[in-house]
Amino acid sequence: MSEKSDDAEKTEEPTARKIEKAREDGNVSISKEISSVILLSAALMTLAGFGASMYGYMEGLFEHFFNNAGAPIENIDHALEHLELAFWYGFRLILPLLILLVGVALLVNTAQTGFNFTFKALEVKGSKLNPIKGLGKIVSMRSIVELVKGLTKLAIVSLVIYYTVQNDVDNFLAFTVMPLGHTLSETGSYVLMFVTRILTALFLLALADAAYQRFQYHKDLRMTKQEVKDEFKQMEGDPHVKAKRKRFGMQLRQKKRLDHAVLASDVVVTNPTHYAVALKYDPEQNEAPIVMAKGQRKKALKIRELATKYGIPIVENKPVARALFATAEEDQYIPGDMFRAVAEILAYVYKLKQKKIS
Repeated sequence: MSEKSDDAEKTEEPTARKIEKAREDGNVSISKEISSVILLSAALMTLAGFGASMYGYMEGLFEHFFNNAGAPIENIDHALEHLELAFWYGFRLILPLLILLVGVALLVNTAQTGFNFTFKALEVKGSKLNPIKGLGKIVSMRSIVELVKGLTKLAIVSLVIYYTVQNDVDNFLAFTVMPLGHTLSETGSYVLMFVTRILTALFLLALADAAYQRFQYHKDLRMTKQEVKDEFKQMEGDPHVKAKRKRFGMQLRQKKRLDHAVLASDVVVTNPTHYAVALKYDPEQNEAPIVMAKGQRKKALKIRELATKYGIPIVENKPVARALFATAEEDQYIPGDMFRAVAEILAYVYKLKQKKIS
């Protein structure tokens, strides 16, 4: 089956798992144009801000070597001293620019892709070395888009230079008769204006490229209906997914049982908020009171809430609530040593019910 027919079958949006796996493999949506424009802008601002100090370092280095141009180099240590000095001046010259560009590059990439650190993108794969696939990429739609972007950038730069020079051609001609210092100052201002205008236009192009890259990224990750089904089946067999589904099911069953248990109870004995035990006693069917539900802290509060909702009597008895919670089990009879205490509570509840009826 051809690549075009495969793309035609990929009608489903990528699942969260497909996107996550792509990120693990280093496949993320990123616009190189955005990164390039922002890095160039950062470099321009750095040169504008630190240009004077950078010029000072260059001037000091030039002055040192100019003054010592005729001095003989006596030995290897003397030569290394000159080399070390040149290296130190050069390092101080590029350090501000280097720090800023590295920081900006990290921030820009993180903003586009989120923090996604992986070495998988650097792995050598046989498919990447396949010359046939490489030839296919050369004539693909992606390469055509890159060609259009390149031509557009060239056109932008050419138009900016053309219209700027055309509007200020008289000033450029005047540079030939001006003092050198004034000419250099004016030239620097024009270069800054050129670069600012070009970067502004390229930034608009970069925004369009970012939108296109996002669209293309999701298009490339689209799945066929069969791939979606296969992924679902694979996730069905994932023990983590099964365990999560089992816990969710137990929570649903517990919630349903708690509702029914409290509704079927005759009384809820509380601590008042730390423990709650729901009891039911039917002399015709049961030999002793049964613990319908019991809970501690949040569950105790939920039992009280349900009891209030359904009109089940709530009796505060700290010792009995604690003892029942510690010794009795749900859906089981209460322990024999608790009969007397529970009987007194039930008698009190029945007496209240008779008063309400009368």
